[in-house]
Amino acid sequence: MTGASHAGGDGRELGALVDDIRVRVLNCSATGCLLASDTPVMEGTVATLHLSLGGRTFTDVVKVVRCDRMNGSAGRYHVAVRFLPTTPAYAGSLRHLMGHDAGALGSWRESDDR
Repeated sequence: MTGASHAGGDGRELGALVDDIRVRVLNCSATGCLLASDTPVMEGTVATLHLSLGGRTFTDVVKVVRCDRMNGSAGRYHVAVRFLPTTPAYAGSLRHLMGHDAGALGSWRESDDR
């Protein structure tokens, strides 16, 4: 956990709990993604999602809006996340990729499959 002084100066400390969870992207749109995970993630969790595609890494802040156990699969979960626009979309963000560069996904995916 990382501590920092609270902006109000009242002595309270802010912190962040960091946990790396590997996920598989099942679907992604301009507003969010559906992920598959071996670990359940609590609804309301705010996280940074990193997606590697075609040798490039795209990053965005997301909020978990739903986590359901996958049918017929013990220990696998569908995790639905919504993008939290904490900054404007930029060239390295998933929001930018989904909104502007989505046409390039096919060629990047083909290069990943080789």
